[in-house]
Amino acid sequence: MKLKNSKPFKTHNQQLQILRSRGLFVESSAKRSLEQFGYYSIINGYKWLFLQRNSNGKIIKPERYIKGSTFGEIQNLYDFDKKLRSILYDSLLEYEANLGAEISYRFSEKHPEEHSYLAMDNYSRDQSAVSSVVGTISSLSNVIKRKSARGQENNAIKHYVNNHGHVPLWVLVNFLTFGDLNYFYVNAEKDIKITIAEDFSKKYYRSYKQLIKINTDSIEAINHIVNHFRNAVAHGEITYSKYLKKGPSFRNIKRNLELTNYEISSQKGVFELVLALKLVLNKRDYSILKRRLLSLLSEYENKFVSVEFGAILHDMHIPSYYQQLL
Repeated sequence: MKLKNSKPFKTHNQQLQILRSRGLFVESSAKRSLEQFGYYSIINGYKWLFLQRNSNGKIIKPERYIKGSTFGEIQNLYDFDKKLRSILYDSLLEYEANLGAEISYRFSEKHPEEHSYLAMDNYSRDQSAVSSVVGTISSLSNVIKRKSARGQENNAIKHYVNNHGHVPLWVLVNFLTFGDLNYFYVNAEKDIKITIAEDFSKKYYRSYKQLIKINTDSIEAINHIVNHFRNAVAHGEITYSKYLKKGPSFRNIKRNLELTNYEISSQKGVFELVLALKLVLNKRDYSILKRRLLSLLSEYENKFVSVEFGAILHDMHIPSYYQQLL
């Protein structure tokens, strides 16, 4: 006996009819958008801001759209988020490369032996970190095994294995995920972590001529939020409203940036990510990020009628005085 499909196939015309029946104004160009990107990506991903809610803020069932809302507005939010991901992606990659270079240099400086990164004694001796250290070593080993396997296309790891019998860390880091780099830093020996944090303090001074002390807690907090958004951006997830439900304290970052009047939410969103990146990107790269973000906000601030643009800024954790903070 076949089970009844609770979500049967709908043609594009049927999908548009459903939207109209729920009070959404649908422009003639909407069908082309559905054909190109799909109903799920546009509507199910970005409709929530445009749905009617009761006095308790709960979405009314069955769903009804806010009076005057249009398919074009939902499409605009979809496009806005897509451009936001592109902006963040470039900056996140920049920090990823920088962190990888720092880790490989400072670790190899202290442990120059071949494959020293595969030895447990070269990581934190904290008993509570044993499982995490083993996980990091296993991840590094698996990357080498996978990239050097027979049949694998030529790459730097395979070259070093076949021609030198070992893979330097400064080569390996280019094949690690940001998650791998994050855990490498977390599990590194304390003196290495401190030195890397001091290096970022020096880089900040070179950019801004301002002496600050970026400590290991700040780097771990930055890495945590970067890792969360790096995955979202890379996989095309909804980003503008994404936030961390929990994580390391943002207090040191706030102090470093002298954000005395900025109330940090317990849940960190896009704006906290951008602020955190200021500490670890050079001035030029951060200025590019800032300029592109401000340009995006300016481009879309008048493209929504049924909802206020402020609601989108709120979901991004961006306060009304954001330009002063950036």
